Amino acid sequence: MTIAEIFLCFLIYSFLGWLWEDFRSLYKEHRFVNRGFLNGPYCPIYGAGGLVFLYAGQFIENPVALFFIGGAIACALEYATSYVMEKMFKARWWDYSEWKFNINGRICLYGFIVFGAASVGIRYLHPHILSFVQSIPHNTLIASILGFLFAIDVISTNQSFARFNKTLREYQSILMKGRVVQFFERNGRRFIETINQRRRRIFTWQQRRILKAFPNFKTHYDNAYKELQKFYKSSKFQPQQSAHARKKTKKILK
Repeated sequence: MTIAEIFLCFLIYSFLGWLWEDFRSLYKEHRFVNRGFLNGPYCPIYGAGGLVFLYAGQFIENPVALFFIGGAIACALEYATSYVMEKMFKARWWDYSEWKFNINGRICLYGFIVFGAASVGIRYLHPHILSFVQSIPHNTLIASILGFLFAIDVISTNQSFARFNKTLREYQSILMKGRVVQFFERNGRRFIETINQRRRRIFTWQQRRILKAFPNFKTHYDNAYKELQKFYKSSKFQPQQSAHARKKTKKILK
């Protein structure tokens, strides 16, 4: 396979992983939630896992052995991803602490079984995916364009959460000084406006989407994060309606 074909396969497996995560949210929560860390319809950890399964499958003929080895490799990849992301963003995006047979809340037995089954399934699925990729006209050009968009997505997401963590650190320092009540009751709106003037917005649409996608999100600045959530949900931060809007609302209610 060429580099372009490998990257396109990576994106397809990432997309299939994204579909799997969204199917789980539809089944459990009865609503659509973009479960990916990035904005696009893909979960890169599944794409990387798919390529690893392909490589391992070349040397393992026995499906049972492939199931166990593939599951172990995928769990190792998930554990490493969780650890690296925690170090990068000072936060944990998923937590299996309440699941049985978990290791430090980063991986669990259920994930091992799912990934093991996927590693066996990919052996039979990949020839069809590769045939599809090779049939795409100008696939090198398409892979280059998609790679450029993917890189922009990665950079913008990293920058967004770097700003988010910087703000949380400031809030955490206020909390540690014991001035949280005065901060939110007296200076909350003024402080928010100051932050907006500096172009360091809190809870942008991108951040709200990710926090919604990862309900078990835990940050090293957890106290500040919880207080921010309370503040944003309170009426103090809700925009006031204009006289015209209030009049229109009354008419609708009547």
